Amino acid sequence: MLSFFRKGGGGQVIVAAVAFAVIIVFVLEFRPGREGRSGITRECAVKIADSCIDKKEYWAAYNLIVPRELPQKKIKSMGLRKTVMDGFVERELLLKEADRLGVSVSEEELDKELAAGRVRISLPYHQMGWLGYSLGIGEEMVRLLQVTSSQTKEFDYKVYERAVRNATNRSPKEFKEMQRREVVAQRMRDLVRSRVRVSETEAYSQWERERSKAIARVVAVPREWFAKWVVDASDATVDDWAVKNEKHVEDAWKQAQANWKPECPLVSEIVASVEEEAGDATKTEQRQKVQSALDRIKKGEAFDAVARVASEGSGAEVGGELGCLTEGYGPGAKELLEAAKGMKPGQVSEVIESKRGFHVIKVHGVLAEKDVEKLGKRATARRLAVPALATELAKEFSDKLIEKAKAGEKLEDAAKALALEYASRRPAKKPGPAAAPAPAPAKAAEPPAMEDALRPKVEITAPFSIAGSPIEGPLPTEAPAAKLFELEKADALVEKPVRTTAGFAVLQLKEKTMAKKEDFAKDRLAILRALRQSKEQDAVARYIAALRVKVKDKVTYDQRLLDDKAADDGSGDG
Repeated sequence: MLSFFRKGGGGQVIVAAVAFAVIIVFVLEFRPGREGRSGITRECAVKIADSCIDKKEYWAAYNLIVPRELPQKKIKSMGLRKTVMDGFVERELLLKEADRLGVSVSEEELDKELAAGRVRISLPYHQMGWLGYSLGIGEEMVRLLQVTSSQTKEFDYKVYERAVRNATNRSPKEFKEMQRREVVAQRMRDLVRSRVRVSETEAYSQWERERSKAIARVVAVPREWFAKWVVDASDATVDDWAVKNEKHVEDAWKQAQANWKPECPLVSEIVASVEEEAGDATKTEQRQKVQSALDRIKKGEAFDAVARVASEGSGAEVGGELGCLTEGYGPGAKELLEAAKGMKPGQVSEVIESKRGFHVIKVHGVLAEKDVEKLGKRATARRLAVPALATELAKEFSDKLIEKAKAGEKLEDAAKALALEYASRRPAKKPGPAAAPAPAPAKAAEPPAMEDALRPKVEITAPFSIAGSPIEGPLPTEAPAAKLFELEKADALVEKPVRTTAGFAVLQLKEKTMAKKEDFAKDRLAILRALRQSKEQDAVARYIAALRVKVKDKVTYDQRLLDDKAADDGSGDG
């Protein structure tokens, strides 16, 4: 069977003569110094240092890797043209290493692979998991070709030749050389994997980390809740903060001052955004959201207080303050400027519809030239001060909560009492002179802040391992699971608040169950195998990454092939 891959044909003498003539022409055309002056040039799909992958080989690999039925939109979103090129980069780097180490493949071994229909390809190794799954390629980067006769079920060279030409538009000889390089590259990956060692101690340690479980009580303390309900954003507080953070404010003002022009209307807004393609139901819902906010203001609630909880705009944290309303606002500017023209200072608009969504605005007046810097800097400082002050308050809250729980208070009771205390700090705004007086409540009610879903309160986590996370968004410098596993007794607290992307979290151990060594013995072999496989994949990925670093400035791609309009005509001309 394997002789088919090496058999000759009739007229070998003539063929040899023709081959000799071709060699002479090749030497003359491609002798040193000839490049650039010859009419015969080799176009590279990708160059890696001194290696050139021509377009024919690129398209051959592309056709093997990318299923013909895959939609062009999916091919584009997955970036598969670049992926094929990156696979070549890794293959060529591995081949250079193979040459250095003397790694190769024999003719017999290669023929056996081809006779089995096992076709190798190269994909970026660090993407192999999801790419292989998406493209139907096995972990060993193998595609299977139909190379057996439908009658005999045995290998058939003619069937093989036809399959190769249909799949790659290459001759069997060209294809075999391409596969030789792919098989050697795979042997290099296998060589790197073979050097990985896993000790039983290491396997047990990882197993214990994964199987040991804990459950915690968590109080998320988001800065957003404090910005909405607790921070005093009054002019006096902001001015005081600006004095203490003068450089920070000055730097921000330099960036913002171009948007502050004399005679511009000073405006605050409540906005509910609507995507351009949104349907009528969404538009109705968003309009109603803004109308409800407006109704609250008409009943006597302060505009800035309503804006903090109801607006979807970037200025929500600062009570909806926009500052100078100009064309720089973007979509919706025209409609808002038109509405602001006829409004008096202190007046609140009806609902305004724009390309951005639905708005209610409050006009504070027109910016006088003498007030540009004063009011502009204050508004700039307010946008910096509110989140900064909210962060300070969230940290202060977290520290106090830990103190109370350590003193013996139940975490849930302490969190609620503290939240009520902080929610009551900001003095309520008095209704405007035109607003109807609010009816006196029959009994004292909790502040609206206590109904906010963001209010700090106790949540019980699902069971987690030391490798998992009991909270959302911990900062990379934090290790909340490890800190909880260090605690010995139930109800013990992590000494300091854990920092998160949203603010802070207070953690208390509820229960902990450590894995038992006798259970490890039952799954020992499977655990060792899984850990080894994981380490092998990591070793190959790191090995290839190190090789790529060495040639990072020596890789060039044919940008025309990366153009989605570039067609595969099978000729290699792109």
